[in-house]
Amino acid sequence: MKRRLFVLLALFVVAGAGACRESLDSGGACPSLCPSQSVTIRDTLIDPVLVFDSTYVGYPSRGQELEMLLATRGDTLEVRGVVRFDSLTTFYVPAGDTAHTIVNVDSSRVRLVLDRTGAHIPAAVTFEVYDVDDTTASDTSTAAVLTLFRASQRIGSKTWLKDSLPDTLFVPLSDSAVLDKLTAKRHMRLGLRLSGTGSASLRVLTVETGFPAQLLYKPVTTDTSVKAISVGPNSATPVSAEFPEIRQDLTDYEIVAKYALPQYANSMSVGGVPGRRAYLRFNIPAYILDSNTVVRAALRLTQRPLPFGDASDTMIIQAHVSLAGPQVTDLRRAASLITTSGLLISDSLLVTPRDSGVRTIQMFALLRAWEGQKVLVNAPPRAIILRASPEALLPLEARFFSSTAPAGLRPVMQISYVPRVSFGVP
Repeated sequence: MKRRLFVLLALFVVAGAGACRESLDSGGACPSLCPSQSVTIRDTLIDPVLVFDSTYVGYPSRGQELEMLLATRGDTLEVRGVVRFDSLTTFYVPAGDTAHTIVNVDSSRVRLVLDRTGAHIPAAVTFEVYDVDDTTASDTSTAAVLTLFRASQRIGSKTWLKDSLPDTLFVPLSDSAVLDKLTAKRHMRLGLRLSGTGSASLRVLTVETGFPAQLLYKPVTTDTSVKAISVGPNSATPVSAEFPEIRQDLTDYEIVAKYALPQYANSMSVGGVPGRRAYLRFNIPAYILDSNTVVRAALRLTQRPLPFGDASDTMIIQAHVSLAGPQVTDLRRAASLITTSGLLISDSLLVTPRDSGVRTIQMFALLRAWEGQKVLVNAPPRAIILRASPEALLPLEARFFSSTAPAGLRPVMQISYVPRVSFGVP
């Protein structure tokens, strides 16, 4: 009997709540459950809604990309890759024998596993491999590494036609170059460059995916039982034990040789290589959140076209809530302290960089959360971050007009609200 009463009571409460929601939308009467027979929904357009916005570059940090983008698009874009093999096997062990030092090798090659998602592959593509080991250069100097992508340092290449390009490919390497590294006990650091008969881009799997590049070479011996040696990537520097995570990041990583898209004033950028994030801080009038109940909220952004890439290229933009408190004054770092995707902001945008027009992000749940934020000490500023998904893996960037743009183009927010009331039976 108690269970039945509980079920009936639950159904009654649900029905009553539904009646109240109906009242908000249509003004229908439910005097026994709601404080009035009609609730007027008020709409307002907040313009400007942002107190501040900016674009920050460099996401994710070097070597933290889930995959490695290789791309070339004429004078506009070129992204290369680096894979480090800092610990090489210099001996082999024949069956039933002791270790022998390697004095010669053949069949040297590097294995790469490709991800074709979002790839642009022309009629033919060429993978070039360079020796980018230079013990005098800084580990993190992009300029120093790029100077080593020159003809005298090229140690391997191979061309594939589009229809014959495999998902796992082997690029042959100079046997003498590999043997020199083994003999001198030096690092083997490979620079990867993609070119083609037209614009080309694709991704190579990395350590983070579990399918990293592999270096293979076979000791020259008359013993047919000796197989090719396979070496996985690793980085021996920085030497200091204080920075193991940096060694991990430098095992394989992207390196941007060129990124020359046109720059516009009064704009926010999302995506690109390296990744760009837009930081938006809001100014919601106190009277809306303090004495009213928000029932709908939508942020309107005006996209401005970026004439780059193909007209069919699309990218996903996600909105995240900032978690950085007021003590975090470095907003580039603050743009990294964010919620997971879909928390309080369920919308994501599918945009074509060449398009223009108004894009809408629903923010109702977030504004309701901000209503209760005023009771928190050192609450995070009211801000969101826009980022591409995936980040730094597609050579696509979207632009939106910023808060400094003229009226009619800058971000605005449409909010629907009702005066705050106490629900319940009088």
